[in-house]
Amino acid sequence: MKTRTKIISIVLLVVLLIATVACGGNGDTKDDSTAKPRVAMVSYMAVDEAEWLQNLVAGVEQYLKDNPDRFEFKVIEATQPNEYEPKIKAACEEGYDIVITTYDNMAAATIVAAEQYPDVKFGTLDGGIENLESYKNIQDFRLSRVETGFLAGIVGAKMSKTNKLGIVAGADVGSINEIIAGWQQGMRYVNNEIEDVVMYANTFTDPTKGKELGLALINQGCDVIGGAAGGTGVGVAQAAAEKGTYYVAWDVHYPDVVPDLELCSALNYFDKMVLAFINDAISDNYQPGKTTIYGVKEGAAALGYLDNNLISDEIKKFVEEVADKVAAGEIELKLEPIHK
Repeated sequence: MKTRTKIISIVLLVVLLIATVACGGNGDTKDDSTAKPRVAMVSYMAVDEAEWLQNLVAGVEQYLKDNPDRFEFKVIEATQPNEYEPKIKAACEEGYDIVITTYDNMAAATIVAAEQYPDVKFGTLDGGIENLESYKNIQDFRLSRVETGFLAGIVGAKMSKTNKLGIVAGADVGSINEIIAGWQQGMRYVNNEIEDVVMYANTFTDPTKGKELGLALINQGCDVIGGAAGGTGVGVAQAAAEKGTYYVAWDVHYPDVVPDLELCSALNYFDKMVLAFINDAISDNYQPGKTTIYGVKEGAAALGYLDNNLISDEIKKFVEEVADKVAAGEIELKLEPIHK
């Protein structure tokens, strides 16, 4: 009987030791279900090369200071095409749960990695992936540029005396044409008889060209002009300053160029867009095979004003009321320009 008792005791001791080793050997248990989700963003640009990217990273980092247990975040720079696929795969190998890739130049590499790592949730920022619906672990997401264009068009129309507005666009491409579509619908929301002129610069880095086209718009009778053209927009603002014409900016303000003439800037918040996607993916609202657009509702699109008192409180209130309707889905906006 004593021998049997000893055998049972030894067996129980062995089982206990095995259980202890399985739990880590130090008495601590690890529950993987409580681990923070790990998110990596693979950027085709170095962070210090672009203001929008710096703002994105700063916004996410600030969010994590306020919500430290929400997720882990890392930016991986892949500035050369031959780095795209290896660095995306490396993030997967390192155990990241969500991997974000940037723009359509990473589309092919994203597809390869997604097929090799089916358990990783991929998000493509404006990825332009063809046949997206066929992929079970890739979701595309982007900003609603039509919404900011719409709100900017409202402000422009409210401030115009000639009922003729103009815009210089960086290129005849989808994302820019969405801006123009919103701009045109916004001004017609205020005045259906208003006229507008569109000029394409076909460059985002030529202020001289921007100024030339800005002056051409003013010479055609436009008393409010806009520049959705990146660095080319600086020249459009310079034209407005030279002629004393109201100016609408995109993504940035120009206090040094048109401090008393800038009506507003149509701002897109990349950090809020990325945070909205990450939180959706974490909260079981991940939608592979689809494109999600983040805009006014998510705080990723809004108008910003300089402190120059050009826009009355009445107009600002009107814009806010319209923005609320956009966020609620009460106003349907088309993505194609009325004309080019």
